[in-house]
Amino acid sequence: MKKIIMMSNVILTLLFLTLATLLITALVVFLNGSDVLNFTQANGTRLWIGLEVTGSWKSTANTLSANSFNTMTWLALPQMLPYIIINLILIRLFMLYRQGLFFNLKNIQCFKWLGGLLILQFLFVAFYPALLVTLLNMFTGSDFKRAVMIQDTDIISFIVGLIIYVIAWIMKQAQQLQQEQELVI
Repeated sequence: MKKIIMMSNVILTLLFLTLATLLITALVVFLNGSDVLNFTQANGTRLWIGLEVTGSWKSTANTLSANSFNTMTWLALPQMLPYIIINLILIRLFMLYRQGLFFNLKNIQCFKWLGGLLILQFLFVAFYPALLVTLLNMFTGSDFKRAVMIQDTDIISFIVGLIIYVIAWIMKQAQQLQQEQELVI
């Protein structure tokens, strides 16, 4: 039990650090209007904070930036949103673990949210760029090319989401069986 609580504390620290990094990056990009913010010191130390649109959205980003649209606003920030929510769900889960709560309804709910969000993220990654380009074409009279692109990492995230959702369902069934067993005299 102490090992689980100790590891939960370590993981929580890393999750809070990750969340802070995501939020700071989003804030810098949103307020700065640029994809990268550089800090350089006289001794040669260089730090940069920024975003890059990668993966299956790269071709849409190239199309948008070639036509003077801000890819950070339209693609990078929306791409970050699922990661921020996933991070918050994992923080909630490991806070429960730190409290010694392992197989209760709150944990099961975290697993359901996590699995469901990974499944929704797959749909978001697959269809958001095409939907965005369609809307831009409608409202600007442009003729940007639309494409639905799915990479192997997107499919892996979808499968992991399904697996986590099934684990949540199994945990719920096990918890119900345990409750029924406790009622039997």
